[in-house]
Amino acid sequence: MVEIHGETSSSAGPELTRRGFLSWTAGIGAGLVVGWYTDVAGVHAIFGATAPEGTTFEPSAYLTVESGGAIRFILHRSEMGQGVRTSLAMLLAEELRVDPAGVRVEKADGEPRFGDQNTDGSTTIRGNFDPIRRAGAAARAMLIAAAAEQWGVDASECRAEAGSVVHPDSARSATYGALAEAASKQTVPDAPELRDPAEWTIVGKPRGLIDQGDVACGRAQFGIDVVVPGMLHASLERCPTKRGKLGSFDATAAKAIPGVRHVVAIEPAQGLTNSAVAVVADNTWAALQGRRALSVQWEIEEGPHESTGTLKSALDSIVSKPQAVVRNEGDVEEAARGAARTIEAMYRGPHLAHSPMEPPCATAHVTADRCEIWAPTQHPMWARRAASELLGMQVDRVTVHVTLLGGGFGRKSKPDFVLEAVAIAKAVGSPVKLTWTREDEIRHGFYRAQNAQWLRGTLDDQGRITSWTHRTAFPSLMSTFDSRANRPSGGELSMGFANNPYRVPNLRLEAGGLISELRIGWLRSVCNTFHAHAVNSFMDELARAADKDPIEFHLEHLGEPGEPSSGYEFDRGRLRGVIERVRQESGWGATLPAGEGVGFAVHTSFLTYVAMIARVVVEGDDVRVLDVHAAVDCGRVVNPDTVRAQVEGSVAFALTYALRGAITVENGVVQESNFHDYPLLRIGEMPRVHVAIVDSDRLPSGMGEPAVPPVSAAVTNAIAAATGRRIRDLPIAGQSLSNG
Repeated sequence: MVEIHGETSSSAGPELTRRGFLSWTAGIGAGLVVGWYTDVAGVHAIFGATAPEGTTFEPSAYLTVESGGAIRFILHRSEMGQGVRTSLAMLLAEELRVDPAGVRVEKADGEPRFGDQNTDGSTTIRGNFDPIRRAGAAARAMLIAAAAEQWGVDASECRAEAGSVVHPDSARSATYGALAEAASKQTVPDAPELRDPAEWTIVGKPRGLIDQGDVACGRAQFGIDVVVPGMLHASLERCPTKRGKLGSFDATAAKAIPGVRHVVAIEPAQGLTNSAVAVVADNTWAALQGRRALSVQWEIEEGPHESTGTLKSALDSIVSKPQAVVRNEGDVEEAARGAARTIEAMYRGPHLAHSPMEPPCATAHVTADRCEIWAPTQHPMWARRAASELLGMQVDRVTVHVTLLGGGFGRKSKPDFVLEAVAIAKAVGSPVKLTWTREDEIRHGFYRAQNAQWLRGTLDDQGRITSWTHRTAFPSLMSTFDSRANRPSGGELSMGFANNPYRVPNLRLEAGGLISELRIGWLRSVCNTFHAHAVNSFMDELARAADKDPIEFHLEHLGEPGEPSSGYEFDRGRLRGVIERVRQESGWGATLPAGEGVGFAVHTSFLTYVAMIARVVVEGDDVRVLDVHAAVDCGRVVNPDTVRAQVEGSVAFALTYALRGAITVENGVVQESNFHDYPLLRIGEMPRVHVAIVDSDRLPSGMGEPAVPPVSAAVTNAIAAATGRRIRDLPIAGQSLSNG
């Protein structure tokens, strides 16, 4: 077999040279295996099977062409509905010149040899586009070389097509399976020739998901579907706040429930979980009934506890006065003194929950020297390390099997639910599946942070911005891991705040923060959600104050294409391109019926540019979003269907929190519990979504998150256009939409 990989890892063990490895593996082979690193540019070759334990060769993903003809791709990223199994298979298939439907995609376990497996930050396609294509191209070249050698012809006379190598002049052909072993003995190209994009027949063309049949028919295995021999089921009653611990509990009534086997106390772990009592039973229903029958007393820390109102007041106080300077250009105070007009505004957003359709769940089996985990996790390596630390077990004794995820949105990157399952399994000595209820998911999450944004802008007598001051304040997600982290991190501030794209002569950006009693985590698009809302809302307010068309106002202040923005990398030309495209596609400027309005917003995140226009109708205090037009520049597109699906899903996700999403807290305890008081967008409320994809030859950029940030501002700007009422606090529900 053949293995292609990038740089060697730094793992312990004697260094094995390429020549030594070639010698060690000579003659081994029943197929062709290609492995690669996704974070290096070069592709270097070695022959043989997977390197032995302790060597420095640890590729992060594999493509296998088996002697029987099967093509297997071991995927090192989690699939949670974003379609990466299909898109990455398309990249391989394009270079191998096979039908993507014939590529069998398998999920890698959480192991170091597969490299970074964190599925986060909209990185899967942009991080794997070139490496996977190079691997496919290298395998194709080796298969062609093997066939040419067998036929005694030059490789340039042969070509690959439909899973075979053909020699047109002699009409000979051989399948990849028949050539796989011979291909393993070929010299591996250091720089395999990639197919010219002009010749692509797969990449860039719409394609349905390769696993859609399995999902639709119930054959696909999600975390909630896992069954292992001897498995018991658990449900956890958790302390309602992390500032509490277990006092005592009475399990008498719980143990009287038929099927209940164990009731055990679970200690908090690694700052990620609360004190809890687990009820373990023969089935989920018995575990839930036993949990309801528990009598538990919690010991809650004395002193003031967080409430939504107190946090709001604290955040308002922070942005009402100067904070740490993040970016400063010119003199905003001097500009304000000479301004023709000054506008100030405060924007606020609440804590938000993720609410994936599949709540967190995990199955664990712990023995004296092994731990095996099955979980719908976005970050299997973190889960593995966390379980190792909890058990005091060597990390290589822990295995994490990654299932499909029924939604993630950043929530399932945290290993808290895995830690809980592992702790319970260890306590009872049996394999255990821990099932979270919807109430558990909403009340014990890692929330998008409640926030406040204060902005002041000044205009000259021509309606141009002369100064821009923006203060942001929110509890940092770093506070979940470091109790001293009371200010936003640089990464959080780079999400739509520090990288403000507009050319204004005087600009000042300041940031402050505090510690929240809730655990803060990253939610789809993270801080882009509230920064984009504030910036786009305020740009709309300034445009109205200047009596200018909002889109023209944005374009007027963008500057020239390609002009840098104080060291923050983005292309103003691409930003301008999506703005002009969405204006053209949406029919912006058309006369609308009474009660209707359109609003515009634009944002850049994860290297992708998205401009959006929402059309709404307002009746009394009710708003309905009728249409959303989006223009997207995400570089080269692998599968247009998944790009459109991501935009549509992002619109649904963002409308949920724009219209009514809010987590409220009283005395440190989350008040919402299920969809009756934390409602998601219903299918009848979904607007028509029109997606225009900009043709581009740039490298692919992220698509799982970038269409979320512009949605809320586009909607509130549309409400302002329809009614004159400016909504500055989210969610919209419960606020008066009458003219104001």
